[in-house]
Amino acid sequence: MQIESLSPELIERCLDARGWRFYRGGDGKDFLVLFGAEHGTLQVNVRISGSRGDVLVVSVSPGVNYPAAERARLMELVNDWNRDTHWPKAFVRETSTPDKVGVVGENSYPVRDGIHVEALTDFIGRTVSCGADLFDKINEAISLPSAQTLEHWLDRTA
Repeated sequence: MQIESLSPELIERCLDARGWRFYRGGDGKDFLVLFGAEHGTLQVNVRISGSRGDVLVVSVSPGVNYPAAERARLMELVNDWNRDTHWPKAFVRETSTPDKVGVVGENSYPVRDGIHVEALTDFIGRTVSCGADLFDKINEAISLPSAQTLEHWLDRTA
């Protein structure tokens, strides 16, 4: 195994080796991979970042956003995830639509001294897998009634 410098070409080889279809951004350092998942599409962004171009960042998000009314539940779920999981870390973020919020799982790795293509492939694959687990948990929790909904229902039936 040979250690190689982090480069767009190395990422492209890695994605090709996994058989993943991807789109390469205009700057050449950004890749978008779409995956079908149990609850819809996952968008995976792989990019080279950092002032020296030596940080690999992998972000995973669902293909849809969540109602802004679910923000408190999402924050609770994301905080529980971040407390229990070392990586990827999850964030609730604003979207361009005021009544929607997004959730993203993100993992970064400094690659100053280079990386084996197998390690790069494994890092991306594990991040995607953990991101899928995160969104499965979120979708399962979102489909259940909130405590507030149950309290409202109990108040009405009492």
